[in-house]
Amino acid sequence: MSEERKVPGRQARRRRRALGALSGVLAGYASLAVAELVSAAVRPESGPVVAVGGAAIDRTPAPVKDWAIRTFGTQDKLVLQLGILLVLVLIALALGVFAAHHRRVGAAGVSLFGVVGAFAATERPDSTGFVDALPSLVGAVAGAGLLYVLAGAVRGAPERSAVAGQEPVNAEVGTEPVNAEACAARTPAPRTAVHLPVTATTTRSTGRPEGGRNPAERQQTHDAQQPDRAEQTDEPERTEQTEQTEQTDENAQAQEDTRPDGEQLPNQRPNQGLNKRPNQGLNQGLNKRPNQPPNQPPNQRLSRRLNRWTGGSPRRRFLTLAAGSAVAATTAGAVGRSLNGSRGAGAIASRARIVLPAPVSHAPPVPRAARLAVKGISPFLTPGKDLYRVDTALVVPKIDAGQWRLRIHGKGVTRPVTLSFDDLLRRDLVERHITLTCVSNEVGGPYTGNIRWLGVRLADLLAECGVRPPSKGGPADQLVARSVDGMTLGSPVEDVMDGRDALLAIGMNGEPLTFDHGFPVRMVVPGLYGYVSACKWLQELELTTFEDFDPYWVRRDWARRAPIKTASRIDTPKPLARLEPGPVTIAGVAWAQRRGIERVEVRIDDGPWQDARLAAEDTRDTWRQWSLSWQAVPGNHSLTVRATDGTGQVQTSRRAKTVPDGASGHHSVVITVD
Repeated sequence: MSEERKVPGRQARRRRRALGALSGVLAGYASLAVAELVSAAVRPESGPVVAVGGAAIDRTPAPVKDWAIRTFGTQDKLVLQLGILLVLVLIALALGVFAAHHRRVGAAGVSLFGVVGAFAATERPDSTGFVDALPSLVGAVAGAGLLYVLAGAVRGAPERSAVAGQEPVNAEVGTEPVNAEACAARTPAPRTAVHLPVTATTTRSTGRPEGGRNPAERQQTHDAQQPDRAEQTDEPERTEQTEQTEQTDENAQAQEDTRPDGEQLPNQRPNQGLNKRPNQGLNQGLNKRPNQPPNQPPNQRLSRRLNRWTGGSPRRRFLTLAAGSAVAATTAGAVGRSLNGSRGAGAIASRARIVLPAPVSHAPPVPRAARLAVKGISPFLTPGKDLYRVDTALVVPKIDAGQWRLRIHGKGVTRPVTLSFDDLLRRDLVERHITLTCVSNEVGGPYTGNIRWLGVRLADLLAECGVRPPSKGGPADQLVARSVDGMTLGSPVEDVMDGRDALLAIGMNGEPLTFDHGFPVRMVVPGLYGYVSACKWLQELELTTFEDFDPYWVRRDWARRAPIKTASRIDTPKPLARLEPGPVTIAGVAWAQRRGIERVEVRIDDGPWQDARLAAEDTRDTWRQWSLSWQAVPGNHSLTVRATDGTGQVQTSRRAKTVPDGASGHHSVVITVD
């Protein structure tokens, strides 16, 4: 095969693959956009990306999840969603290329992913049933239908050959450009002509030699035609239209049965190759466009009808469909996002209307000496916008405070109760400073913060429901908190009711909770890592036992009970900082909730431990600031810190990962003094 033939074929295949890939991306985009629109009628959490993302989080091993939090921080959910979209784009590209050749199978692939999204949506802990599957299913149907249509347009779009003088390639039937030279180049080896018996026919002389037969054959044909001349005079006069019709039929048959050199193929009529006009030579018959044979395949006839219906070429039809689908999908997605956004308008308005009552018990005034004037140290009270957020919610729930309800029930609950937000506002509220720490916090990590919380004492509320701790004969040893997004956290009942300031919090730093941090109500239990105590968007409290129920994180290999470990952190100087020789202040924070911090020590390189200056203690449930003055000398230096809690227990130097019950070890930073 000549290079002239190879190049156009490769180009045609490349173009088909490119158009197929574009079709797949457009179909995937339309599928997600339609799903977004449908989710506005169901609920935002039922969207396929959210549902699949939530399922991915649920099935991610704890070490991988811990790595994601450590690597991406509070942006881990955004990274997950972008990763899901990237995977969907790659799959859409592959399905589009495949659909360019097998469009039914490609459309079925899109439908399959819709089924996966529907299954993920209905299996979520907060699923409301089959209705949550509708966004994924409807979106998949829309995407599959669009891919089927676009793939059909791709298969019918002609491709312009790169070789001059050749006609376009019709991708619908898979033909290639044909010209006389190419045809002659691939003429098959001569075959022995098989002639059928000659019958008397009426032949108009063309004045051309009868190529392909020897003189004896020509004479035999001539003699066979002579007896019929008399009969020919009795035939009606042949009209020009009749001649043209016959000529068209003869040329079509000649193109099929005659080789380029004029030799007849088997079963060819003897006189057929002679009945051509001089201006309809061999090359003209061979150079006809491949999409213009008299007997067109059914799919080609359909493609031609569609082309006429769209008023343009197949390529223009594809571009029109692609542009129209992109505009329609963008519109559907924008409308869906707008409607989903408006669903939270009521929750936003309800939060804006809240006026927090004055607490009956204010937080003790923070001692002036509790705040150190050191540049770079963490502030004693963490601004709400800077408080860490670690949870599994890809879509932050927005709950109308007026519609919120809390149900308390379970073992040992003699008086089950359902409370509204107004019921909590009418109760006695207390205000406390409490430091929260996430179990995913690495040694020296940022996932800790000190907040002024406002809420209702949880122990008082449970006591009113008839709950007793295990130490007093209560049958339940675990308090399971359930969030509106289906999250479950389990706290020891004994810890919640031992006198600590465990709260149903409704405010932070003098304002209602933010949506990111659990509006309208969340739990806060001092001394316990957040994964067993700090349930956000709270809607249910159930009294049960650790033996009867495993909460979300326990089922993923985290410890059932999780008291916060003693820890300390160097805030300044930062790791890898470059300093000038001379006085340098090393400073940071240390915490050991429920035990307090009694001592902080710092070591320079391999030198002795030196006592740091401690700021005044606010309460034993809050962190303490510390600082140490150091005369820096040139060179690379390692700075290390350790703390001692109120029980005299020194922070361990043994390094441990966050799983299963929190990280441990000394925090160190390396700096350079020039």
